[in-house]
Amino acid sequence: MKYLFSAAEAVALDDSQLGGKAANLLWLTAHAYPVPGWWVVPASAMEEMLRGDETASQLISQLSTTITEPQIEAIAGKIRARIAELTLPDALMTALASLDGELFWAVRSSCSDEDAAQASFAGQMDSFLFQRGVEQLADAVRRVMVSAWSPRAVVYRLQKGLSLHAVRCSVIVQEMVKGQTSGVMFTAHPVTGSRQTMLISAAWGTGEGVVSGQCSTDEFTVPLHGDQITQTLSSKTTAVVFDHHRGQGTTEITLDEGKADVASLTAQQILALREIGAGIAKQLRAPQDIEWTLKDNHIYLLQTRPITHLPKDPGCVRDTLICDNANIQESYCGITTPLTFSFARAAYATVYEQTLRLVGCPAKESDARKPITDNMLSLVRGRVYYNIQNWYRALLLLPLFNMNKSDMEAMMGLEEPVDIVEDKKLSRREKLVALPAMLNMTVRLSYAQLTLEPRIRAFLQQYETAQAYIDRDNLHTLSPGELIERLKYLDEHLLTRWTAPIINDFYVARYNGKVQRVLQALWPEDSARISGDLLADDGNLISTEPTKKLLAMSMYVRQHPSLAAMILNDQGAHLLPRIRQLDPRFYQQCIDYIEHYGDRTMGELKLETLTLRQDPSFLFTVLRNYLNTDILPVNQTGKLKAEAEEQVFERLLQLRGKSALARFKHHLSKLRRAIRNRETMRFTRTKMFALYRDIYLQLGQQFALEGVIAQARDIFWLTREEIYQGKEGTAVQTGLGSLIEQRRAEYDRYQKQDEPANRFSLTQTLYQQQTLHAPARQDAVADSTDLRGTGCYPGLVQAPVSLVFTPENATSLAGTILCTVRTDPGWAPLFPGLSGLIVERGSMLSHSAIVAREMGIPAIVGVPGITGLLQDGETVSMDGGSGLIVRCDQPAEKRV
Repeated sequence: MKYLFSAAEAVALDDSQLGGKAANLLWLTAHAYPVPGWWVVPASAMEEMLRGDETASQLISQLSTTITEPQIEAIAGKIRARIAELTLPDALMTALASLDGELFWAVRSSCSDEDAAQASFAGQMDSFLFQRGVEQLADAVRRVMVSAWSPRAVVYRLQKGLSLHAVRCSVIVQEMVKGQTSGVMFTAHPVTGSRQTMLISAAWGTGEGVVSGQCSTDEFTVPLHGDQITQTLSSKTTAVVFDHHRGQGTTEITLDEGKADVASLTAQQILALREIGAGIAKQLRAPQDIEWTLKDNHIYLLQTRPITHLPKDPGCVRDTLICDNANIQESYCGITTPLTFSFARAAYATVYEQTLRLVGCPAKESDARKPITDNMLSLVRGRVYYNIQNWYRALLLLPLFNMNKSDMEAMMGLEEPVDIVEDKKLSRREKLVALPAMLNMTVRLSYAQLTLEPRIRAFLQQYETAQAYIDRDNLHTLSPGELIERLKYLDEHLLTRWTAPIINDFYVARYNGKVQRVLQALWPEDSARISGDLLADDGNLISTEPTKKLLAMSMYVRQHPSLAAMILNDQGAHLLPRIRQLDPRFYQQCIDYIEHYGDRTMGELKLETLTLRQDPSFLFTVLRNYLNTDILPVNQTGKLKAEAEEQVFERLLQLRGKSALARFKHHLSKLRRAIRNRETMRFTRTKMFALYRDIYLQLGQQFALEGVIAQARDIFWLTREEIYQGKEGTAVQTGLGSLIEQRRAEYDRYQKQDEPANRFSLTQTLYQQQTLHAPARQDAVADSTDLRGTGCYPGLVQAPVSLVFTPENATSLAGTILCTVRTDPGWAPLFPGLSGLIVERGSMLSHSAIVAREMGIPAIVGVPGITGLLQDGETVSMDGGSGLIVRCDQPAEKRV
């Protein structure tokens, strides 16, 4: 059997016999790169030596099950000793003797998984330089085989998950080049991660001094393109060279002082290395780690291997993505499942495509914007954010966007403006060319706003029609395919007809901007309070109807002591059936409430949310809160609204005249109506999402019955596209159980991590490498007594704080100031009985602000970090008009 192959003969060997390093050398040789002559001892030589050796086999099996380093060291030592006792095959000894006995050779390892893209084994096994004659070569070959079982090599294998039973060690025998300078070249920068920059490390003597770290090296940073070389020179006082005294191997010597501080490479040599390295990386299409040596100004390549790890490329900053949860936190707070995100993303995409068509955006322009409209939302660590760049880019298509930019930012609840879209200044000719399209857009958008009321009526009717078509009570009789058809019916008849809410949102932004600018001009310091009073409604908000119904139900309960006692004392899961037995009339009130308002709950737009339809517990939690207080809200908003109108109208008339007053009244009326319309359509949206939720839950139940998933609620860990693809025969994965468990585990990790900031930027879009860069947030100082946010409804209150983050701990709220991170419409039933409301995030147009005004509850929003500062039960004083919060329990000296 043949045990030594020349480079020309090695082409007949497969990679398992060549090993990684020899396979790479073969590639370099085949592509005519300057490689010293070499031979390879295939892995079959070591296999032949170990064949039938029970002792070695048993030791390897023991090593595979050990976990401590002392054990590894002991067993690996026995394996090395055993291999050292074995003799090389006679055919190999004969082949080694045939090599030129006058030449020096380098003997290196080449294991089957060495120098691979997943594991380089760099420095894990031994190499022997300047070997000459059959005895030295044979000894070096055996010692290289032994080093495959060194403790560091074994530990490396175990860390990489590589089998110890599959160790196959080939050995390279390569002509030794006595290089004057040697080193390593990385074709991508291993420290900065730049794929456009090389790093070359060089030292005097052989490469052993560089790779072992024995010698100081010069560092040369070289761009792939251009000649600007950055060098960092070290004091190179030593070098590793041929050991003349022993006649083999290497030794470390001290260099002359004159050579220590001289660059080890010239610019010409550096650029020559760059050309070679770039060529190799280009042909292999992967960054490379290349060892080289330089003799008499000739470059020789000793090996190349893929770089196995690189930091994030700094060049990706040009792809920076800005995320902001603004008021979307009201809809998708906290961890959001894949199904909800994929559904919301598709909904936003179709809505904004419709909007562009509505304003007459040319089809070509609209199609070009599809990558934008398809990605209006981002999902980061399981949480939903606006993709701010895409919002701005989409809105730039709309008429007069730059003039209304601040209004849109206010509507979206952005705490800080975002200057990321550069205004394009058109020339006169460009303006003339764009004028017809701009006029067309302006006219169409104006017409859409003029016809808004019939559009809203049509939108509401669309839902009623769809609800009548979807037979909720009999969804369980439908097959998975039929359920998916129901989902697509809703897509077609509801999602694709969503222009009315969008037009109304523009209406809100437009008229809120007009109103706020007047108020800020007249009352720079008090405009927020006055605005809150003016926008206080007179009882027509649909979003307060569930709360009013619950208040009426609580009055009924108060009149029936036995019923009140049951609700106050029984918190079990079977309370509703017990109420049916005790008081059928009140039971029917509960059923009616669940039917009409059961979908309005915290996180109501998240498909995975348990609503009152699935779990009515929250209904009774709210009723207990009402029963535990004797003071329920008296609506005083009409009085405050009238007083604010008198104050504003009188001052505006005096300062600006009748025409300005008439315009302001018109704008205020439009804004109030737009806000009412928005709340009405949001409630319809809530009910529409509930239809989707019921179908998805039933689909999950059908999948569970068929064994596709383990349980019905696992459906929420799939995406909308994956569910549809299953029906269409385009699914790329059908084993969904492992996929669901993987996602569940990943999202569990997100749940345990600190929540990201409400705004941050991503400098890398690859999910596993995301680095969040949040701007410095002006959170409240830990020992500060005076805190300030945006006042939304006036009133001076001093009361203890109730910190509430989930419905489960929303008990005993009567008379307290509710403090939370964010709210959505589902929080409204908790508001009656509160003394005040403080919300960490939000704006004047947030749902919490609107409902608080409707109920006459002093409210402050937008107080960064407040929930991490206040303690549950701590007493604070709040001024809902000015936005001032004073901590009353702080030491007296801090309140001065």
